[in-house]
Amino acid sequence: MNWLDLLSEPEPGLDRTEPMYARITAGIRKAIQSGQLSDNTRLPTNRELATLLKIDRSTVSRAYLELSQSGFIDSHVGRGTYVRPLVQRQASASSSVGSASNFASSIDWLEKFSQSSRTCLDLISRQPAGTQQSDAITFAGGIPTEEFYPHDQFQRIVSQILKSEHSKEMFGYSAAEGSPYLRTQVKRHLKKHGIACGDDELLIVSGSQQGIDLVTNVLVDPGDVVLLEDPSYFWAICNFRARQARCLPVGLDDEGVRLDILESHLSRQKAKLLYVMPSFQNPTGATMSLPRRIKLIELANEYQVPILEDNFVGDLNYDNSALPPLRSLPGGKEVVIHQGTFSKALCPGLRLGWLVAPPEVTSRLLLAKRTSDLSTNSIAQIILAKYLEEGLYSTHLEHVRQCYRNRRDAMLNALSRHMASVSSDQSLKLSWSTPQGGLFIWAKLPDGLSARELLTFAEMQGVSFSPGDMFFLNGDHSEYFRLCFIQTEESVIEEGIERLARAMRSYFATVARSSLSEISGRARVRNNVLI
Repeated sequence: MNWLDLLSEPEPGLDRTEPMYARITAGIRKAIQSGQLSDNTRLPTNRELATLLKIDRSTVSRAYLELSQSGFIDSHVGRGTYVRPLVQRQASASSSVGSASNFASSIDWLEKFSQSSRTCLDLISRQPAGTQQSDAITFAGGIPTEEFYPHDQFQRIVSQILKSEHSKEMFGYSAAEGSPYLRTQVKRHLKKHGIACGDDELLIVSGSQQGIDLVTNVLVDPGDVVLLEDPSYFWAICNFRARQARCLPVGLDDEGVRLDILESHLSRQKAKLLYVMPSFQNPTGATMSLPRRIKLIELANEYQVPILEDNFVGDLNYDNSALPPLRSLPGGKEVVIHQGTFSKALCPGLRLGWLVAPPEVTSRLLLAKRTSDLSTNSIAQIILAKYLEEGLYSTHLEHVRQCYRNRRDAMLNALSRHMASVSSDQSLKLSWSTPQGGLFIWAKLPDGLSARELLTFAEMQGVSFSPGDMFFLNGDHSEYFRLCFIQTEESVIEEGIERLARAMRSYFATVARSSLSEISGRARVRNNVLI
């Protein structure tokens, strides 16, 4: 059938402003219901249909997931995706009919969801489902494990606080700008990194994600240009796009954000915000060099574009190569909103971080926070303030830096050993970064290959990772993937990389076998018809 017809005439009630996956879902569903696609018909693979329609494969994956969940198709790893027989579709539909069917006038919630909600759903479809194997090894996350949580210290601190003058502060609302006790300790912490800030420049927030959301709330209107490193933090992309910002990508190299691309954008666009992670960037692990940091501040002042500096893992430096934050550099105080958090180095459940900004910006951020959650968790703030005051965070950092350094080195060594013998074909080689700190190693397959396809083989071997296309603004560059090294001890990292190497051997062998059949298959595509 002509698969381009799926998009030519949208299903009634579904206009062309709907997400692409919804249009594909509706088209295939209509074709199945009309009999145009008969029972047990094999559908194109994600890759085939995405190539034909010139869209991202994650969009096709989302459409197929919707169709599978509603009972129209079945997908089988290694076999393909097929139209579910009518009898099975009817059985699935009848089993889903319950007491709710008595309410014919129920709200059609799909029509009620905001554009922001729809945008988020479309983006989240990029995330893989993840393996369900109980013995699976995952390199896909990005948070510390329980072994590094300060259980005993927090237990003692809570007991002490309940008997101290700070106990009353734990059970009421804190000030919207943050507990004075914690603010004092955070200012001391920032001063060690060269950032001096007054009371009117500091805001305590409920983690980095709230910080991003507040800055977007205050600065970004629908249609405004936001510049981002490409690739970038997935949930920041979601936030900016949910606000209907026009996001423009700025590529990276080994020294961080490319200033030639940035200046090209700035000279042609009036940008509202630039979002960067100068130290140990997510997902690449790259660190922006000092000369580039200095030049970036100069460009921001020249073009009058605010910078949101996300220093989410600035404390996790393993090679004694810490560089000054952007805000601490000459000219930085005027244009940089600096954001940090204790989640990655300490424990994510605290949900505590900070924003440092010019006073006129901080006052607006404070107002946005009040309309969002009134104030940050009081109990967590008092506990963390005491923890910082006693110097325990510095001791903790010394410990985790050594452990994470060892885990980084274990993964790098395992990659060197196991990937060397994956393929005798020199064109089928994996490359990867060597981060100076942070959480992630950024890996690259040969051009033309797909980390999502590799992930299928990896999950069969009991190992997983994050495919790189989810971090790019346009969902492209499928050859990249991200490995987190902090969540597993050295022996598990060794086993995980060995499993990954086995998966790559299987994937590369499949690629080699399919090369001729793909050429033959493409020869059967005539006039945009896949037969």
